[in-house]
This record gives sequence, structure tokens and C-alpha cells, in this order.
Amino acid sequence: MDNSYFVYAENDIKIERFHICTWEFSNDKTLVEFGCEVNAESIANADGIEIKFFIPWLSSKATVTDFYSRLQDTSNSRFIFNDSIAYQKSLDGGENRNGVIQHFSGKNELCILPISFGKNFGEHKISVQVNLKIYNQFQHEQGKQKPNVYFRFCIDPNKSPVSVVKKGITRSTILYDIKLNQRRNIPEDLLNEILHHRLCTVETCFCFNIIPNTHDLVFVDNSTLKNVRTLEYQSFQKYLGEQLLKEEDLIVVFNKKEKLDSYTFFSIFTKEHIGIDQLTVALLVNLVAGILLFIASLDISLALANKSFSEIALPYTFWIVILLFGAMLIYYFIRKGNLNFTRKRKSL
Repeated sequence: MDNSYFVYAENDIKIERFHICTWEFSNDKTLVEFGCEVNAESIANADGIEIKFFIPWLSSKATVTDFYSRLQDTSNSRFIFNDSIAYQKSLDGGENRNGVIQHFSGKNELCILPISFGKNFGEHKISVQVNLKIYNQFQHEQGKQKPNVYFRFCIDPNKSPVSVVKKGITRSTILYDIKLNQRRNIPEDLLNEILHHRLCTVETCFCFNIIPNTHDLVFVDNSTLKNVRTLEYQSFQKYLGEQLLKEEDLIVVFNKKEKLDSYTFFSIFTKEHIGIDQLTVALLVNLVAGILLFIASLDISLALANKSFSEIALPYTFWIVILLFGAMLIYYFIRKGNLNFTRKRKSL
């Protein structure tokens, strides 16, 4: 699956922090979050901004959700931004519909704003519109610079995982190759639009891969890996909602890069598994080996007795083994066919 993303706008907008968060669940459900912290100086005096996202796997089946309602909740912001919140200010007198300012204990305050979408899924694009009028009219603290603006949204692709999944007999592999604003990967149908816009400057890019704890991390760039931890289930269940996040063990792999023109994150996860398919293959191999050994020993016995193969009666156990081998072979191919059919139906 292509994961070359592009973030661009008509004006020169500076993104202090860009968040990419992928969720892979054991039931084949996939979610992808994008978050942007926009530098306040780069949007000074603007009534609104529009930032466009090119997402190669986006289709008309996808569902896009603004996560403002989640982040205006201080308990959710505390986990997403990894800092306790000293206090919160509302931009609309406490209704919290038009924006809030989160004052963190150890970080600069951040203004969380709701967004609206202009969707062009046929061209794999989403335009995010941010209304800044209330943000500009709000009486910020004297002597302090306006806080940076942050928005976040989530995409449910409603299709197969956005990662590359390779399933083998004894091992399945998940590969992530995530790229941001790599000019050499700009699609031809996007070139003209990029020429009339500007790729947003991204100071720091955060990449979070959240996958079932049954997988092992076998490759990652150690220079960018910050930590690997178990997901805090109770907190993130409130953040995502009970219908999305079921009680299961998930791990979070966090990578970070900064001060680059473009970003790339590559990681590989594997899962060893022994299921009915693996047992069937093992039994088939044992049966074949047993049949071959029997035939070899039979050839030696016939040679010593100066008899031909047609002159002897094979024991009934031999024919039972042959029938069992045939039945297992048929079962194996029928099962593989049913699994492939099920996967195709899920991808439709």
C-alpha cells in the first residue's frame, strides 16, 4: 500500500509538529490519524487557512472524522500530548464548540480548533479548512504571543490495512513505509497543483504505529525510535470510543524526526503463528515422507525376493494412508480457497 503523503497550501504555512498515527487491530480494522500544530506567526492576521492533504489510498468508501470533540476534553489531550494540563480556556465562553486553549504544565499552550472538510476522494485529496476569526478575536494574555493552532482528524479507510501485509505459512509480516513531502514521489497528476501551491514546512514529524502485541518489532531506524510501550487501554478507549477500541493488548511504536525537508519512516513487524493450515501442511509432509519410505523399503524387499510389484498384495493400512493423504490435500486447498474468497469479500 502506497503511504506517500503530501501536505501543501497556497500560502507559506509552517507546521511545528506533524502527527501520523496508524492503528492496526486484530480484527483487520484500520484507522489513520493526522494532526497538525500550525505556527501562529505563519498565519498571523488570517481569517482562515486551508491545508490540503494528498493521501494515496483514500477512496470514496473512507470515513473522515474531526477529532476536535475528543481533544477539547482535557483528559484526552493529556495523553495525546503527553503532558498534564494546568488549566483550560474556552474561546466561546465555556461552550467549547469553537475552540479551547490547553495550558500544559511543561509545554507551551496550544489552541485546539474544530475543522471542516472539502473532500475530493476521487483524486485522493482532503482539504482542511480552519476558521480563525474567533481565535483572532479572543483576548489573549497581554505580553504573550498567540498560541499555536492544532487540529486533528481520523480516517477510517473501510478497506484492507494501509500497511503492507505478507502472510506466510508460519509467519505474517507487517511493513510500514511512510513518507511525507518527498518530492521525488509526487504523482504526475499532482505536479501541476503543487507548482501553484507550496509544500508546508514541517519542523518535526511524529510517527506512531499501533499494532497488536502479538507482533514483534524486527526492524526500525534506531536513530529515530523514541520508545515502545503498551497502549493505555482505559485512557484510549475513552479517546477512540468503545465501538472502535476493544479490550486487547496493543503496542505503540513511536518514531520522531525533525528539521528535514521531507520525512520517511520504515519499520517491519512479524508474527509467528501455528494454526490449522500449518498443522495440515506438517501432516501432509509426514504422510508423504512415510509413503516414500514405505515404497523404498518395499522395493528392497521385492528385489531380495525376486518379485515384481504386481505380484504382491499391499496392506490395507497403505491404502488408508493414501486416502487420508488425498482427503487432507483436498481439505487444504478448499480451506485456502475459502479464505481467499473471504478476504476478497472483505476488501470489496
